[in-house]
Amino acid sequence: MPLRRYIVIKPDGAEGGEFEVDLPPEAPDFIQHPVTKEACRRVLETPTLTVKYGEGAMKQSVNDQRLARAGFQKLEKDGKGGWTKTN
Repeated sequence: MPLRRYIVIKPDGAEGGEFEVDLPPEAPDFIQHPVTKEACRRVLETPTLTVKYGEGAMKQSVNDQRLARAGFQKLEKDGKGGWTKTN
């Protein structure tokens, strides 16, 4: 389930504390804090999964030098049904 972040809105319009809730994707956003019943709004932010585990991050973490230092071998298909060691 996606983690949603909310900010409490004080009666004077100022922003209060933050809270996070795991909700299914089809669930509507909260307009009140579930416990204190104060007004709140959802904080829209980009997902962090692609930043940590996206294509660019994986290319950096799996380069030939790091694989060799860790004792791994990198193999690539040779187009003839076999594999060729590249590092």
